[in-house]
Amino acid sequence: MSAFDSILHTGRLFLRPLEPDDAPSLLQYAQDNRVWLEPWEPARSESYYTLEVQRNILCQCQHDRREGNGVLFGIFEQGNGRKVLGRISISGIVRGIWQNGFIGYSVDYTRTGRGYMTESLRRVVLYSFAELDLHRVQASILPRNKASVRVAEKVGFRSEGLASRYMEIDNVWEDHVIYAFTVEDLRDAVPSSFSAK
Repeated sequence: MSAFDSILHTGRLFLRPLEPDDAPSLLQYAQDNRVWLEPWEPARSESYYTLEVQRNILCQCQHDRREGNGVLFGIFEQGNGRKVLGRISISGIVRGIWQNGFIGYSVDYTRTGRGYMTESLRRVVLYSFAELDLHRVQASILPRNKASVRVAEKVGFRSEGLASRYMEIDNVWEDHVIYAFTVEDLRDAVPSSFSAK
């Protein structure tokens, strides 16, 4: 089994790579959280909220896993492996002298404020270094997305500066702050803050 097929566990959650057969669950997540996620994501056409498009997205993710370019995890509560409660991905992996991956994440609006995203991000950081042998992971966050900034900072990501007009969000080219975490940061972290459990 490839490291890109790993299932990750925390105290309350498990993170599983999403497969094309998960398209109905991912569609439900997208529909349930459409308004909640709209300010933070690219503008979506109506076709995005169809089973066909969600399955196509997951087929591409499956291909990326096989090629070693990235992985999209669904976030699930322990004991409830059916309802997708969030997504967290590592994408755009570059090897060679960079050994870097880009992390993106979102959580169901009904699960905000419970620390699920912080728990998931900590686990994915560990996985990125221990299983994928990356040296660095980074996240691009809208400065006004205070909840996402708090998650990154709680995990130990550091701000590396503002990227002007970095990404098109809801049809506007928005500035993003680049946050990063390297293997050296993990070595300096408080051990109890980076438990795999």
